[in-house]
Amino acid sequence: MPLSVTYQLFFASNLAFIVTHLYGWVLKWFYRPRAYREKFHELFPAQRAVGVIYLLQLLELPYLLQIGNADALLYANAFALLFFPPQMLVMCECYFFPGKGRGIELFGLRLLPLGGAKWALFIPTFLALLPLFLQALGLISLPEGWHQWAFVWVSVVFAGYFMQTLFMALKIGRAIQRVNEDTYADIDDFPVRFAQYIQWVPTIILVMLAINFYANDPWVKFVRDIVFIGANVWFCIYTLNPWRKTVMSEYAMDDGNAENSDTTTRRLTDDRLDELAGRLEVLLTEEQIFTEQHITRDLLMQRLGTNANYIAEVIKRCGYASFYDMICQHRVRYAIALIHQQPDCRMSDIADRCGFSSPASMAKAFQSQGKAAPSTFRKSLSV
Repeated sequence: MPLSVTYQLFFASNLAFIVTHLYGWVLKWFYRPRAYREKFHELFPAQRAVGVIYLLQLLELPYLLQIGNADALLYANAFALLFFPPQMLVMCECYFFPGKGRGIELFGLRLLPLGGAKWALFIPTFLALLPLFLQALGLISLPEGWHQWAFVWVSVVFAGYFMQTLFMALKIGRAIQRVNEDTYADIDDFPVRFAQYIQWVPTIILVMLAINFYANDPWVKFVRDIVFIGANVWFCIYTLNPWRKTVMSEYAMDDGNAENSDTTTRRLTDDRLDELAGRLEVLLTEEQIFTEQHITRDLLMQRLGTNANYIAEVIKRCGYASFYDMICQHRVRYAIALIHQQPDCRMSDIADRCGFSSPASMAKAFQSQGKAAPSTFRKSLSV
């Protein structure tokens, strides 16, 4: 008897979903770009952990073998809902916070130290899914009405993971803010840029998976499989791209390489450079864009109506080491001017007016410019 078109679609989409995850496992576990072999674990700290997680997607096979079975569908949807949250938590923790002593946190309390025990985060998932898995394989027979109870216990476990995912997004956001405002690192630093792109992606994925689980419909799962196939291929390529630059950006060179950068990064004509430099000067001196907190090069690029390469070249040829060096210099100058004009003003007010996130951030900026701390500087005015 020929198989129905619907069955073939469901089977093909789920098979492709599993195969692409096997591809991800092979890529993450075995592939080593030649250019990064010496510093591979520094640049790709989460590779092996992600590879193992990809391999565990084989646990969705009961649905592939029983397309159309209600128990298998419920198991597959529950598997996705409870497996992806800890998967993404482990990936984010390993990639963005790989240092020792860190872990999954909730309300400031460390729930799980992600050292050798990172896989313990999956324990609630496996405990909740085990009866559903055995039922889908026909190895056990759960009592009548177990579907309703399954929705309840899966929902409880998912709620805990969802809260942890929200706090992970906030944790990544705080790390991005510290880098942007306190460290003044170049925005082209790959982990920073990657973090900005995916900060809320896990939360969005969890919402999609919740819709898929509570709909409990094979067509909804079909759409989920297709979306995840594309997302998985993109993620594998983007996070293990042998052509991407190392952490140091082309335009974030140190002073010792400044002469070389002048000869290799010039793309603008003199007229175009003068035009962009003039508009940049207006933004800095008249509109004082540096006083905006969380200012980024992307926002500046939009204001100037140009691309990333051109704005980086303008910044370099105007004498700044990087975008954040330029912002830092102007904030410090403005702070000094305010201290001269209003010596009795509180440092927190001055920091806020200059675009700093805090007086401590302002003091760090003063230090990076080779100047005395703001309070010391103000005291020197009264001497």
